[in-house]
Amino acid sequence: MKAQDFQALVEHFGDLSQVQREALVEALTATGSGEEVVALIETRFAAAPACGHCGAADFKPWGSASDLKRYMCKACARTFNALTGTPLAGLRLREKWLDYARALVDGVSLRKAAARTDIHLETSFRWRHRFLAAAKDKKAVSVTGIVEADETFILKSAKGSRNLVGRAPRKRGGKAKKPGLSTDEHDAILIVRDRHGETTDAILTDLSAAAIRAHLKPVVAKDAVLVTDGNKSYEAFAAETGITQMVLVASHGERTVGCYHTQNVSAY
Repeated sequence: MKAQDFQALVEHFGDLSQVQREALVEALTATGSGEEVVALIETRFAAAPACGHCGAADFKPWGSASDLKRYMCKACARTFNALTGTPLAGLRLREKWLDYARALVDGVSLRKAAARTDIHLETSFRWRHRFLAAAKDKKAVSVTGIVEADETFILKSAKGSRNLVGRAPRKRGGKAKKPGLSTDEHDAILIVRDRHGETTDAILTDLSAAAIRAHLKPVVAKDAVLVTDGNKSYEAFAAETGITQMVLVASHGERTVGCYHTQNVSAY
């Protein structure tokens, strides 16, 4: 819009009724929110640009549609946008995505999330699956500052297996036959999280220093402070890489030392 046209529009604001003003504010808010989502989508794509069909990085601009840039892949000759191949592809009402994502983070029910974002309950149900699927495989590529690391253990599950060997089927839950935590009956999951909320996890084949180092070394920044329990594998990793380590042993009553604790990673 030209400057003089905008000025003329502003001059007519005083003629609007209260209802019209509220409608205008709502429209402007919705537009801004939608633009913010588009900006986030395009920024994320720019960080790791690739064809949504074949994964090739050789493509060229191909116009735009629904406010998103489109591209033509030179490898598979198909067009795509930043959402192609993701769980959010084809999802409408983009201007409500951020509010719905915040509702999911707040842990509210589907019904409350629907009311908060003014969408139908069925839409809330479908969106929840789409949003969670989109977030499932998103892991931090780097953790910085104060970084907490710990393992959690869950009983191995053979749900759906038709070739269960070594034990009888069990009902939901259950407990291990052996006392303590072992990788024979448990899956060990390494969780790493910094104070910015960046999180990554990995299933460990064992609890050796080599296994933990393989997952920590690519993501933990050199200038980070690694906060862990007394597991010697973390100590070996810190010594090898020169990363500062803060050890807290809960059995010794060491749960918090100043700003150092593992409460964030424990809440995973």
